[in-house]
Amino acid sequence: MYASNGFNSALSGVRAGMQSMQKHASDIAGTVDVQVKNQPSLAESLVGLKMSKLQVQASMQVIKTLDEVIGTLLDVRA
Repeated sequence: MYASNGFNSALSGVRAGMQSMQKHASDIAGTVDVQVKNQPSLAESLVGLKMSKLQVQASMQVIKTLDEVIGTLLDVRA
């Protein structure tokens, strides 16, 4: 049960990180269009993209760790 909650949280983190990456990538692509108002700066978008990448990596590490823990528990029970 706890592992399921952990997986769901980690998957939510991956989804949120990927959505954020798409937004920042779109912002970066849009910086060439100088007519767009209220657009984040290139630096802000690059930092946001890096933060999103780290969020996805951290969430994936949680998934990997939970997978290893479940595998260990199954080995012990077998």
